[in-house]
Amino acid sequence: MLERSVVKTAAWLEIIAGSAFLAAPDLPCRLLFAAAPEGIATVLARFAGVGLLALGIACLPWAAARLLHRAALGLFFFNSVVAILFAWVGLATTLRGVLLWPVVALHTVIAAALLPQFLTVKIVSLAVSGQERTGKL
Repeated sequence: MLERSVVKTAAWLEIIAGSAFLAAPDLPCRLLFAAAPEGIATVLARFAGVGLLALGIACLPWAAARLLHRAALGLFFFNSVVAILFAWVGLATTLRGVLLWPVVALHTVIAAALLPQFLTVKIVSLAVSGQERTGKL
């Protein structure tokens, strides 16, 4: 029970830290490093925020049967938000390297490939719960 509480607390702390870096990177950077991020550092701070959020989501202790679903959710969140963040960087700033748009495309494709995982899990869980009720399991 203690281990589960420690993991849950750590996961939520990662989610909170990730949210702070994503929403307002100046604040955690000032609190941690006594300096505000400038230029590319703001993008990298938000990128770190997305990673921390995805890590927290993936590590939340849920039912053991949902481990694959939880990992897929963390990966889906990471890839979709990184695709949005980098697309915004490409459209709204002058920070555009040669690989920016291919990376946006890659993360979009990965997020799209993970999306059916959620539909499959719901359909399977509905079918299993229906079989349990009818005694056919």
